[in-house]
Amino acid sequence: MPDASVLQNWSSSDFRPGRTTLRGHMTSVITCLQFEDNYVITGADDKMIRVYDAINKKFLLQLSGHDGGVWALKYSHDGILVSGSADSTVRVWDIKKGYCTHVFEGHKSTVRCLDIVEYENTNYIVTGSRDNTLHVWKLPKKSSATDYENEHDYPLLFHTPEENPYFVGVLRGHTALVRAVSGHGNIVVSGSYDNTLIVWDVAQMKCLCILSGHTDRVYSALYDHERKRCISASMDTTIKIWDLNNIWNNGEWSYATNSVSPRTKILGAMYTLHGHTSMVGLLRLSDKFLVSAAADGVVNVWDANSYLLKHSFDNTNSCSITALEITDVILLSGSQSLLKMYDLRSGLCFYSDTLNDANQIWSVKLKGQTLVAAVERDGRSFLEILSLAEN
Repeated sequence: MPDASVLQNWSSSDFRPGRTTLRGHMTSVITCLQFEDNYVITGADDKMIRVYDAINKKFLLQLSGHDGGVWALKYSHDGILVSGSADSTVRVWDIKKGYCTHVFEGHKSTVRCLDIVEYENTNYIVTGSRDNTLHVWKLPKKSSATDYENEHDYPLLFHTPEENPYFVGVLRGHTALVRAVSGHGNIVVSGSYDNTLIVWDVAQMKCLCILSGHTDRVYSALYDHERKRCISASMDTTIKIWDLNNIWNNGEWSYATNSVSPRTKILGAMYTLHGHTSMVGLLRLSDKFLVSAAADGVVNVWDANSYLLKHSFDNTNSCSITALEITDVILLSGSQSLLKMYDLRSGLCFYSDTLNDANQIWSVKLKGQTLVAAVERDGRSFLEILSLAEN
């Protein structure tokens, strides 16, 4: 098992992982990080997307085209990437060919988050924006034979929804910016600075219900499709669990009249989890564990079924947790120059000084025995690739 060997190596006092440092963006902050199909992909406020080869540990290419910072990335499959930007557009890229294939316009402000869901053999792009709306598009299918002679015929730019054959519709209901979106199949959950979450059916383009209970901004949301639950984290310092099975079961409902529909179902939380003293910004979920991290420097591990607290880890410098990653048994957290690895089963912590030369760890991802980290060092950004099988 890769996780077992990773934990064994990391816990050894004389272990030093193989390390490759690659130049990052022309800004100190890396806003988003993806690690899929051996591609490591980063976005930043310099308007660029950078693509790296995790196997050969080298920079591959830079994707340019956005006129604003890149705030959301989602890798789909076979080299297809979707990005959202402060320029209000959504772009579809073919990494293997090295250029943008489609540009979707429609949002009126920054595209802050996005997800890709598959339903009945169709992939949908769902984006959330500072304009308080969600937009839904069909992800263009990758053709085996190009429709155009060369890359200079791309990208296909659609200025209005009316001229865009991939446009599905707009989901309206939030009264403040949409900060998080998470979905599976036809169900998508969005979290907003209006303190609420909304459950949507993107196949029917309608609101199923509003999740009400947070007293401050919602920063993170996860749709647990296996258990039919939604998990949210907020600036009110709490995590809430919502049982979405109630949507399809007959029962007692509260109703509200708002911009979504004349009578919108309101669902209260199933559980409220306490354990943080400041904004909870990060959530991660596996089959057995739910992990939350907050600006108070605390990382909490909860049972994913009972939601009982299993472990609580307090950062020694009390700095905000900015990076969080989990596998079935491994937890990684990053804060300033502090990178920690935990065994989720035992709660044992293994500290490494591997990245102690960084000023800030922005994001971490772990695939097999390869760890990638987006970091800041002396006002510049870098990508670190660590081989946890090497010493």
